[in-house]
Amino acid sequence: MKSYLELKNVNKSFETEKEKKIALKDINLEIKENEFLTILGPSGCGKSTLLKIIAGFSKTDRGQFLKEGEELIEAGLDRIMLFQDFEQLFSWQKVIDNVEFAVKAAAKNNKEKLSSAEIKEKALKYLEEVKLLDYQNYYPHQLSGGMKQRAALARTLAAEAEIMLMDEPFGSVDSQTRQELQQLLVQLWQEEERTIIFVTHDIREAVFLSQRIVLMKNEPGEVINIIENKLPYPRIRSSRDFNQLFEKLQSQL
Repeated sequence: MKSYLELKNVNKSFETEKEKKIALKDINLEIKENEFLTILGPSGCGKSTLLKIIAGFSKTDRGQFLKEGEELIEAGLDRIMLFQDFEQLFSWQKVIDNVEFAVKAAAKNNKEKLSSAEIKEKALKYLEEVKLLDYQNYYPHQLSGGMKQRAALARTLAAEAEIMLMDEPFGSVDSQTRQELQQLLVQLWQEEERTIIFVTHDIREAVFLSQRIVLMKNEPGEVINIIENKLPYPRIRSSRDFNQLFEKLQSQL
């Protein structure tokens, strides 16, 4: 596959009262279209900062972020972020209304005219995909943390962005729910054919999800290796190959 997204010599620093901290140093990375790429590293290594640069929420000190050879410096509807925070949904709207909001935004961006019935049909499709159809008329405060993340995922999919940026979206749920959401995400990625850039500090999560794993270190934030994950889907967490890759990544981090 040809290069779709590219980070070229990206540097980013932050000023504190005492010093200038280098968050990212000389990041060079190519990302393929429809790839599932995970950025893995310890807290403070600049993973989230890098994701915000890709999203257009933060500017580089030096270097470029390119899409199909064209530099991008602003946020765009081709990219959408999903965060760890449970409170991403509009609290005053029902689940179905939250997802319909994204459907309407996507239609406007694509210059489509959809009827109310067509908007609802699309929203219901995404809620069915994340197994929340029976909760469409619930408000966010009536949902568990895992259900909120499913609803946020449905809204993210409904926005029809080419690129999904995910900043530890399952980091605050319990272990069982986390595994269920990971499995769901892989299934949706295979069906929807989106480009996913996923940030985590959980090695097993990276092994389970991604095709390639970018290893980062901190102080300063640098890429130390990029690992091809050739394990076939669906992946079995208890398999020898899975655990061998886990141990390889653990030793390098």
